[in-house]
Amino acid sequence: MAVIYFIGFSVVWTLAHELSDLHGTRLSLTFDWESRIPLQRWAIPLYFTLDLSVILLPFLFRSAREAIPPMGLLLLQVVIAAPFFVMLPIENAYLDDMPTGVWGAYLFEPLGMKNVSQWNQTPSLHVTYALTVATVIGRRWGGWWWTAGFAWAIPVSLSTMLVHEHHLICVFGGLLLYAATISLLRRWGGRFDLDSSGCDRTPGVDREAV
Repeated sequence: MAVIYFIGFSVVWTLAHELSDLHGTRLSLTFDWESRIPLQRWAIPLYFTLDLSVILLPFLFRSAREAIPPMGLLLLQVVIAAPFFVMLPIENAYLDDMPTGVWGAYLFEPLGMKNVSQWNQTPSLHVTYALTVATVIGRRWGGWWWTAGFAWAIPVSLSTMLVHEHHLICVFGGLLLYAATISLLRRWGGRFDLDSSGCDRTPGVDREAV
């Protein structure tokens, strides 16, 4: 499931970026005050925790039945976001010494590769994914895990602006995408005979070991 997700994500994400890159002019959908937000380098590690969490997420599941709803939802979210990446090519309003953003400065440029994250801005999948991962964790273990999950997801969402990767419209777009799709997690779970926490009810699967 992880391999299917990461291949699917990479193809959709890269295609959307390349199509968005074809725009000669970009839309000014930002506020003047956004350009005055100073780059907060301390927030860069926080921003990258989302990517680490998505990599580790498949290891939470004990069966493919448990993995399909959450990983399938993440894949659906990028498929929904991709047309907006292309149709709403936002002009970057931030002024700093990282014109290609943190992905360019810390990953693609050191590897001598083209940054394929520069133009995929709204809706912010960082926001959508962080809230989705928090929901998956909260449903699975309940209790204070709900609080811990969203106590992490909300700062990660805000960090997208602090590190100059997304703008306010992107953050709200990511929130709307999460709100519009999160109900599918429970609906798909029912189709795969999962309980309310997303765990497999199939005999032989030791839930206590999860």
